[in-house]
Amino acid sequence: MQLPRLSIRSSGAKKALMWREIAATLAIKLLLLYGLWYVFFSHPAIHSMIDGMDPDRVAAALVAPPADKNKPH
Repeated sequence: MQLPRLSIRSSGAKKALMWREIAATLAIKLLLLYGLWYVFFSHPAIHSMIDGMDPDRVAAALVAPPADKNKPH
């Protein structure tokens, strides 16, 4: 079976259609990405998660060395 030969010289209408398809696909992807960001990352689900948090205390907890769980109290 032989594959069909593709002509190098394609018409301008086919090129324009190809660019329109690419542009439409990119636009749809951007809309979907924005929708995912809006649903999952735009605002906290529980407002009490951010109320009363001291940024210095959070930073200290993040950079502190991990507690040794095998160490007796």
